[in-house]
Amino acid sequence: MTAFEKNRNALNEKLRLVRTERYACQSVARKAVPKERVSMCLRKINGSNVEVHKHRKTDKAFYSGLLVCGSVWGCPVCAAKISERRKKEIQQAFEMHKGDGGKIALLTLTFSHKKTDRLRDTIKKFGQAIQVFMRGARFDKIRSDMGMIGRIRVYEVTYGRNGFHPHVHIALMYENDVDLEIIKKRMFILWEKACLKSGLTASEKYGLDLQDGDEAEKYLSKHGTWSLEQELSKSHIKKAKNDSMTPFDFLRKYLEDEDTKYLKLFSEYVECFKGKRQIQWSQGLKKRFVLVDKTDEELAKEKIEEADILGMLNYEQWKIILKNDLRSKFLDSVERYGFDLAVEITIKKESSSHEDSQE
Repeated sequence: MTAFEKNRNALNEKLRLVRTERYACQSVARKAVPKERVSMCLRKINGSNVEVHKHRKTDKAFYSGLLVCGSVWGCPVCAAKISERRKKEIQQAFEMHKGDGGKIALLTLTFSHKKTDRLRDTIKKFGQAIQVFMRGARFDKIRSDMGMIGRIRVYEVTYGRNGFHPHVHIALMYENDVDLEIIKKRMFILWEKACLKSGLTASEKYGLDLQDGDEAEKYLSKHGTWSLEQELSKSHIKKAKNDSMTPFDFLRKYLEDEDTKYLKLFSEYVECFKGKRQIQWSQGLKKRFVLVDKTDEELAKEKIEEADILGMLNYEQWKIILKNDLRSKFLDSVERYGFDLAVEITIKKESSSHEDSQE
């Protein structure tokens, strides 16, 4: 076996482990929010059969013919696919903007909070504060001084010793040479007032940060293979560091110790963020960079890679896969042994074991 083949096999094994975790976390989400569409995502058959495909480029197997929830907040499987598509959109916009001589700054907004705060109350006040902050003549003057052409806002929430911590990252795309430190001070004055007006408080040290986009990307790269567009598109699915947790970490923690408090936290989070846009572009910005505006559900259903159909599973076969929690394991077998042998060693084996246990 060549070094290339060894590296490819190692990468494929790593990707299988990631897929296994995502499917397992999706099953936990089903427990936490049984009335949401994620509870049926990649489980309920749309037609009469489930098709199994394999990407020509990556050799990764996947299902089609199943309901897809398209929830970027509540579904670990859909969120991974959607965020990858969103990353490419942001990347295209950044490249075109910088190619025209444009500049990017990363603005982060948050507020002081405590564990007793209710998430539903704080995100309502936070949303009001952001609207107040970006309204009025003083922010218009900052926009004019920077030559701002638009912005991409990303909503994120983590959880730590002070409870839920909502915050936004905003990529500011601008054209003029400005001193970002001066702009930062001017912005904080507006942000502090906006928070107070909305029933929140913000400290100068933590409430607002403004970094040059290139510097922010250097920092992110230094702490892992994380680009600015990944920070904007994938922040909600990454694993949190230190003592904080992302909402999908709640699902991982439940898999570890089955503590139901993590189901309750995840349920509260999904209930509060349902229907909100995770990534929002300012009006006209996508059109400027020749991007088609698609919903999360459209992206979750989209198939853009060339793939071949390997076979079909009937309703009874799919029932066996669901009952024995084999969705990820079956795809692993397809990639290793092919479709027909995968059916033999997973589905038929489980079916025979079940029949034997009934005798």
